[in-house]
Amino acid sequence: MTKFTRCMLPLFCITILASAQSATPLSWRSKYGWTAFCGPVGPLGPDCCGRCLKVTNTKSGDEEIVRIIDQYHNEGLDLEVSVFRRLDSDGNGDAQGHLIINYDFVDCED
Repeated sequence: MTKFTRCMLPLFCITILASAQSATPLSWRSKYGWTAFCGPVGPLGPDCCGRCLKVTNTKSGDEEIVRIIDQYHNEGLDLEVSVFRRLDSDGNGDAQGHLIINYDFVDCED
């Protein structure tokens, strides 16, 4: 498990996934929230595109599975707004402008 000290609201992988996604059903594209990723642990660049992360807010314990659709250049996650809000059930992330999270690569089960 890797810990990040920041996690912000949300494009490299989008270009790679765009042609692949056009052939995927809406159910695949909408199964998980989306994030950009650039972490100290795990694959980077095209190797991480389309993979999934289990993201956990270390303060509240809230968890979400997200699909990586882009590369983030500031070592962290750039979460889709709705995912950020679900992870921030106690409102501390909004007040501080970031969340402290843990993440693990998980099977997307596609």
